[in-house]
Amino acid sequence: MAGVLILTAYGVLIFAIDFILKKVRGRCDTGIKSFIFAGGRVKSSTLIFSVFSAWMWTTSLLGAAESFELYGVWGPVAYVVGACIAFAVFVFFIGVLMEKMPDHITYLDCIGDKYGTKTKLFFYIFAFIISAYVLVEQAVGIAYIIEDFFGISFKIVAFVTVMMATAYIMSGGMRNLLAVERITAGVILAGLFIVAICFGKSGNYVDLGKPAAVYGSVFSGDIILHSAIYFIIATVIAFSQLAFDPAYYIKARMADGRKQMKRTYLTGGIALWGSVTLICSMFLGYMSTMTGVDVNLLFFGAAKIIFSIVIVFIGMSTICHYMMGFMGIFAVDFYKTFLRKYADDRQKLVFGRVMTAAIGIFCALVAISLADISLLTIDVFCAIFFAAPCGPFIMSFFSKKSYGRTVVVATVFGIIAGLIVWILSMGHNEWSQLMGMGTSLLVPVALMLAFGRVKGE
Repeated sequence: MAGVLILTAYGVLIFAIDFILKKVRGRCDTGIKSFIFAGGRVKSSTLIFSVFSAWMWTTSLLGAAESFELYGVWGPVAYVVGACIAFAVFVFFIGVLMEKMPDHITYLDCIGDKYGTKTKLFFYIFAFIISAYVLVEQAVGIAYIIEDFFGISFKIVAFVTVMMATAYIMSGGMRNLLAVERITAGVILAGLFIVAICFGKSGNYVDLGKPAAVYGSVFSGDIILHSAIYFIIATVIAFSQLAFDPAYYIKARMADGRKQMKRTYLTGGIALWGSVTLICSMFLGYMSTMTGVDVNLLFFGAAKIIFSIVIVFIGMSTICHYMMGFMGIFAVDFYKTFLRKYADDRQKLVFGRVMTAAIGIFCALVAISLADISLLTIDVFCAIFFAAPCGPFIMSFFSKKSYGRTVVVATVFGIIAGLIVWILSMGHNEWSQLMGMGTSLLVPVALMLAFGRVKGE
C-alpha cells in the first residue's frame, strides 16, 4: 500500500506543478523558445539543481554501492572519480561548441557540418540508443526498490513511471522539467540526510568497528588493478552517456554565457553530485558487505519509506530529463533537417510530442523486460556500443579533415571489432570488457586517420 501511495503522490505532485505553471503563465507554451528552452536564460541555482538531479541516477547509489562488493572501497571511488573526470571533459566540449559554433545547439549539428547530413542521421541512432538505455535503467532502478520494499509488480512500476514522465514532459516541456528538478534536488539532500539519521539511531544494523575482509586487502595489487580497469571503463561509459545526451546541450543554451554554464555544470555535476554519491555509495556498500545482505535489505521502518521516496524522485527526474532531450532534438532539429525545413513552431512541437510519446511507450516496454538484471551489469555491458562513436565525436570538434560517410563505416567496424575481441576473450571479467571497449573506441579513430591519409586530406 505504501508503494502505491508514494507513486500516486508523486504523480499528483508533478501534474499539480504542470497545472500551476500553466495557470501562472496564463496559457500553454506554443513556441520552441518557450517550450524547449524555458523562455531563455535561467538562474545559476536552477541550472545547478537541474544538472545535479539529472546526473544523480538510481545507479549512482545502487550501482555504485554494488561496485563496493566487487572492488571494496575502490569500487565507489573508481565510479565517482571516473564519472567526474568524464563530466569535466564533457563540459569542456560544450564550451568549445558554444564558442566556436554559437549557432549550433547539440553535437548533432556539429556532426552534420563536419561529416554531412546522412552521417548526422546515423548519429541520431546513438542519441536514441544511449538516451533510451539510461532512461530505461532509471525505471528499472525504481521498480527494483518498489518491488523489494512493497511487493508491487516490477513490470507495473517500470511501465507506469516511464509513461508518467512522458506525459508530464509532453504537457509542459522544459519549464516542467526545471521545476521538478529543483524539488528533486531538495528531496535528495533532505531525504538522504534523514535516512542517515535513521541509520544512526538504529542499533540493529552492524558494528562499524567490525573488521571487513575486503579492508584487509584494500591495498593489494590485484584489487587495485581490477579497480583501475573498472575506473577506465566507468570513465568511458560516463563520457559517452553525457556526450550523446541532447538534453545537456539544450540546458547549456539557457545559461548566460560559457562562464555561467561551466560554473553551474561543474558545481552540480562534480562538486555536489560527486560528494553525495561517494558518501552514500561507500556507506551503503560497506553496510551491505558487512551484513552480507543486498543493499535493499538494509532498510526498514522510516528509512525504507524515505529511501524509496528518494529513489522515485531520482529516477523520475532523470527519466524526465531524457524525455526532454528526445523532445528537443526531434522538435528543434530532426523535423527541420530531414522532413520540412521551413516548418513553423506548432508543426515542430506536434512532431516532437508524437515522437516523444512513441519513444516513451517503447522504453516502457523495454523496461518491463529487464527484471532480475543487475544495474551494474546493464551499465558495464553497454560500454562496447557506447565507446565506438566517441572517437568520431571528438574528431568532429578538432580535426580539420572531412571524412564523410567513412565515419559510419568506421563506427560500425569499431562496434563489430569490439564485440569480437570481447567474445574471444571470454567476456567474463574486467580485462575482456576493457579490451572490447578499447578496441571499439580506437578502431574508428584508426580507420578515419587511415582514410584521411589515403585521400591526402
